[in-house]
Amino acid sequence: MRVRHKTPTLVSMWMLDVFCCALGCVTLLWLLNTRQAGTALTDLNEVRAQWLTTSSELDRARIDLKLALANLDSTRLRLNSEISQLTTQLGAIRTENSQLASKLGIAQSEAKAAQAQLDATKVALNAAETKLDSKATDLATLRDKNESAEDLLRKKQKEVDALTKKAKLSAAAADDMARLIRKKDDTIAELTRQAVDSLKLLDDAATKLAASKKDLDAASAAAKKTDDKTTEDRVAAAGTIKDLTKKISEANATIIDLQGEKAKLADKVDRITRDTENRFAGIAMTGKSAAFIVDMSGSMDKVDLSTPAPHKWPVVCETVAKVMRSIPTLERYQVIVFSSRARWLSTDDAQWQKFEGEKSVAAVKNALLKVRPEGDTNMHAAFEMAFALRPRGLDTIYLFSDGLPTSGPGLTAAQESANPPLDENKRGEILGKYIREKTARDWNRPQTLDRRVKIHAIGFFFESPDVGAFLWALARENDGSFVGMSKP
Repeated sequence: MRVRHKTPTLVSMWMLDVFCCALGCVTLLWLLNTRQAGTALTDLNEVRAQWLTTSSELDRARIDLKLALANLDSTRLRLNSEISQLTTQLGAIRTENSQLASKLGIAQSEAKAAQAQLDATKVALNAAETKLDSKATDLATLRDKNESAEDLLRKKQKEVDALTKKAKLSAAAADDMARLIRKKDDTIAELTRQAVDSLKLLDDAATKLAASKKDLDAASAAAKKTDDKTTEDRVAAAGTIKDLTKKISEANATIIDLQGEKAKLADKVDRITRDTENRFAGIAMTGKSAAFIVDMSGSMDKVDLSTPAPHKWPVVCETVAKVMRSIPTLERYQVIVFSSRARWLSTDDAQWQKFEGEKSVAAVKNALLKVRPEGDTNMHAAFEMAFALRPRGLDTIYLFSDGLPTSGPGLTAAQESANPPLDENKRGEILGKYIREKTARDWNRPQTLDRRVKIHAIGFFFESPDVGAFLWALARENDGSFVGMSKP
């Protein structure tokens, strides 16, 4: 009987053990699932926080974009208004120039008429020598004619002075709008030439008056030698001599007045000439120690990549010569030419060359004309050479180019090996920005007791607005000016 009761007890204990093991496994699985759920919830909270941060940044970016667009519209409206105002001013100046040219033409015609009257007076004086008995009447008539001619000359002289003054004021206005009316210099040169013509007319008038004085002296001498005349004739001759003497005095006074007016007009012409010569298309010609950087890349004898321009390089050479000739303070200089690399035009190292006026200008121009444009545009190398002169007194740089840089430092390794390669405009934009930053940060950084070097830029026949923007920004950031030469 005990054996039958023992077996169920063992079975019950075994089943209890199995139940406990199963319960432990279930508990362990529950704990594991609970831990995984907590980790997943934490990750979900982090993702939600990142999403909220990104959403906030996106909202701020949208707001900034709207503000930028609003500023862009405002800037565009302001620029359009300024362009309209400048266009109106340009039209007014052109109208004034046309009126001045017309008035100067009239003044020249009237001056020629005055000269004709003086010629007629001389002829009449010659005829008077053969008729002493009627000389008193003739001389009176001649005196009236001479006085009329002299009054006319004085009137014309005043008109010429007034016109010259207006021309000077017009030139000053043109300087303020030099970027938009680059042809103003030609107008000033024309006015100067016309003023010189007026001076020539005044010189001719003075010469003719001197000849009249000589004729009167001869007539007086002839009258004194006439011993066989009657007393009445002698009295008449004495009266004639008195009149002639008075006429000579008046002529001398007129000559002195004309010479004074001539000197004043010559001073005005000299001032206009100096003002004109000291500017090039709106750029103030300054600098004692200047470097001239000339682009000789392949594009400098082309209008664009596929259109040759055989006269472009000679125009560049002539422009460099004109700029050198127009700098009144230039004492020493260097010329750098560059394409794939940069080099000194006429020397082997960075030594200043003494400026000797037209001799130096001709030497530079002839050397440039022998250069053949080819290669790409490594502007970085040219500026690096130019700023090597800064410790030795470099104060001004004149850059002559027609494009953005196409080679030199400034691109990352990824940009250099990009596939497809960067297009020419994008590449030039990156390299140009690098040169501007390098100039501000390193080459042309202000130093103690050393002002920055001025950089003036002259652009030739550029097609892309990016080119003009780059050269303008480079000049503006370095206290200089920019002018774009017109397309041929």
